[in-house]
Amino acid sequence: MLDIKKLITIVVIVVIVGCGAYKFLYSGKDAIILNGNVEIHDVNLAFRVAGRIDTIKIDEGAHVKKGELLASLDKDVFKAKLDYAKAQLKAETINFQNAEKDYKRNIGLLKKKSVSEKVYDSSKTAYEVAKSKVEAAQAAYDYMNIDYKDADLFSPVDGVVLTRNIEPGEMIASGTVVFSIMPNTQTRIKTFASEAVLSRIKRGDAVYVNIETMPKKKFKGHIGFISSEAEFTPKNIETSELRTSLMYRIRVILDEPAPELKQGMPVTVSYDK
Repeated sequence: MLDIKKLITIVVIVVIVGCGAYKFLYSGKDAIILNGNVEIHDVNLAFRVAGRIDTIKIDEGAHVKKGELLASLDKDVFKAKLDYAKAQLKAETINFQNAEKDYKRNIGLLKKKSVSEKVYDSSKTAYEVAKSKVEAAQAAYDYMNIDYKDADLFSPVDGVVLTRNIEPGEMIASGTVVFSIMPNTQTRIKTFASEAVLSRIKRGDAVYVNIETMPKKKFKGHIGFISSEAEFTPKNIETSELRTSLMYRIRVILDEPAPELKQGMPVTVSYDK
């Protein structure tokens, strides 16, 4: 006859194994694992104008704030052009004021028939020409003023400086990328899910993101977007079988900034519901 203690032990083992098996099967059924890539759009900064680098305020790895001065070009040339434009504007304004006075005086004199039509027409033409010259001089001054201001480069975002491509004294062309900044915005993950998985998830659901180089670290996030249209999966996202399958694009948004995650880095999205 089976000993009662042995019987209890066997029952306990069976229960434990059974519960473990149930948990394994349950988790295997409900766990959703998706492969994706990090989407971070770095901000590449360049001077709008060409010139010589005068000062550099920050270096790679620096944390910068929106509106912070990053670097400046030598402003001597820009200042000289601005001063010249200002002088031109002043001279044209004086000419315009004189032409305007002459024109207005001739309007009254013409009514009294004290001047000829020819004199009046000549003063009117001189007034219109002087007015157009003032407008042109004002436009030139405004343009030079923009150039002068654009000799300073400010950060358009809060973020971290990834690269610095300039040195003091270096001549650069307009549009040359001088800094690359990773903004402190929400890090996004692009992944894809099948129609079967799609029926089990919704926007706002919590997920965890992992990377191979930091297997124990979990980045908490949530599903921010689910496409309503199916598409073929990119080759760098899924397995060979799924590359030809129609999948639905999903965007995962991390709840906090994650500087460890770089653009294009492969990640695993874990969804446990």
